[in-house]
This record gives sequence, C-alpha cells and structure tokens, in this order.
Amino acid sequence: MPDRLEIEQLVIDDTFINYCYRRSPADTAYWEDYLSRHPEEAATLTEARELVLGLSLMLLESTEETPVTEPEVMPMYDATRKRNIRRTMAVAASVAAVTVVAFFLFRSKNIVEPSAAQNYLFTTALAEKRTVKLPDSSTVILNAGSELLVDRAFGRSNRSVSLKGEALFHVEHDAAMPFIVQVDGYDVKVLGTVFNVKAYPEEKKSETSLISGKVAIYLKHTASAYKTLSPKEKFVISKDIQKLPAPGPEPADVQPPSTAIMPLSYNRNQVNLETAWSENQLVFENETFWDIRDKLERWFDVKIIFEDKISRQYSFTATFEKENIYQVMKALQASYGFKYSINGKEIKISHQNRVNK
Repeated sequence: MPDRLEIEQLVIDDTFINYCYRRSPADTAYWEDYLSRHPEEAATLTEARELVLGLSLMLLESTEETPVTEPEVMPMYDATRKRNIRRTMAVAASVAAVTVVAFFLFRSKNIVEPSAAQNYLFTTALAEKRTVKLPDSSTVILNAGSELLVDRAFGRSNRSVSLKGEALFHVEHDAAMPFIVQVDGYDVKVLGTVFNVKAYPEEKKSETSLISGKVAIYLKHTASAYKTLSPKEKFVISKDIQKLPAPGPEPADVQPPSTAIMPLSYNRNQVNLETAWSENQLVFENETFWDIRDKLERWFDVKIIFEDKISRQYSFTATFEKENIYQVMKALQASYGFKYSINGKEIKISHQNRVNK
C-alpha cells in the first residue's frame, strides 16, 4: 500500500474488501493494525468502507417473481457480475483522471452521502419474492408484499433491520454484533441462525418461527427478554399489543398482550408450513377459505371477494408449486363445487347449492 491511501484504490483491494466484510481474520487484523499505526487515515478508511458496504446493499440482491402463469427466476446479481464490477472499478482507478472523476460522480449520485436518518429500503410487490444479501453475508428472502428497512450503519455499528410482511432470515454468526429484526410489537435478537418472521400489518397476529440456532424475543413494552426460542418453536403474538401504553408503570386494568410459544407445523409430507413459501410451495393444511384468502391474494396478486358466509368456511388441505391462479381455483373447486368468476385480478366466490337428482 502507498504511504497515502486513495479511496478508489481501497474499494478494489481484495484485502480491504475482506476487511470490510470481516471474511478473513488475517486481512481484518492487517487493516486494524494499519489503522492503529496511521490514525490520520481513519476518515479515508471509513469513507471507503461505507462505499464498499453501500454498494453491496444495492448490488448483492436477486429477484424471484411468481407471475400468474408460472414461477420464473430472474437473477439480478451473481458472482460473475461481481467480478465484472470489480474489474470495471479497477480500470476506472488506473486510467485517466477523467475516469476517476466519473467514479466519484457515480458514488455521489448512486450511493450518495446519506443523512443519518436515511436507510436502505427493499420491497416486494404482490406475486413477487426477492432475495437480499446483506453486507455481513446474511441473506433475507422477502415474501410477497413485504418491506425490509436496513439501517445505513448496518455492519459497522449495528446489524439492525425492520420488517413489514414476511421474510426468512439466514443470519451469519457475529457474537460481537447481534442481528436484530424489529417488527410491530417486538424485536427478535439473534447471533447466528435461521428463522422466519411473519408480520403483515393487515393480519391479526405476528409470529417468529425458529428453524435452527437461537433467538430471543423482546416485547416493546419490556426491557428484558420475554422468551428465548429453541429450534422448531415459534412465538405468536396478537396485534392487541398495539393498544398497550408506552413503557412505564402499567395500570392494573391493562392486560398483557396475548402471546404463545408453539411448535412448528408440518404436513403429512413433513413440509414445514411456516417456511414452505420460501421454497415456492403454497401449502394449506386444514385451513378455511377465509384463512387462505390473504395467501392467495399475495401469491397471485389478486383480490378475492366472498359473496356469502358459507363459502368462507370451506376447509382445504393442498400443496401447489407451479400452478397458476386458474389451476388453483379449479383444484379447490373440485372439493366443494363452489361458484367463482375471474375478472382481471378480481375473483368472486359464492356457495353453490347442490341438488340431488
């Protein structure tokens, strides 16, 4: 390394990139030692590290869509693209000054120097799934109709994200910096594990399902951990917690939120019902039409209207993978013979009286 570090050289240096992601103990130790011997370079290293991590949040992601016809994987990022990006940046750092200026223009326009309040937002539309790879190499699979807000200091001073909707998390272990998922009503704190969080604002309950590892649940109105989950357990909480007062002495007439610790659910084929969606399996296990309505609407980007109360109570057990909404409705109809019509994205369902001949 030269006596005076340049940001455009740091962001293409393999050892510095490994230091940013803490992938290599040797490279991490080298740069920490360098920083201790050259404190005057702290600002330069910090800016370069923010650029590397900021680029990863924008580039390390892939999108997977579930259209009406058939699921189609649409990768937005792969290892080859990463190598090409790094080669492009290397060329930019080694040629004329004009190219270096262009590099900094790219940084200022695309990464910006965001304010402390500015975070990174990843969203999925209805009938869409998305995989986001975070700077610490943790991955998040977002289900349809979800929002993931990533703190701009993620990987540097914290590993904090906020979720609305549903996501499956594969979290890299880091004992010094716990991974925290914030949802309405509670926080999930982990070190390294696999777990699913379902917290759609429009649903009456929220749940966290632990697949492996260990997570601690912190209710918003308490200071200590409410419960530590073991693998194959899930935490379920009702939305009544929203009615609780702010932290402080609790009035005698205020009831605690409705919570429960339950085992994970599996069907007869031992498919985990909580995470089947992440494997592109739409699974119903003895669920009413009313209960599966939200799943169908998010999965296929449709609006379901029940024209009577009877059809809402039909119960279904089924598994779908590549079927489109027309095939799914036809299969469900075979069980009860209900009437339905599809007009664009609107589906109307009604009970049909059967007449014995």
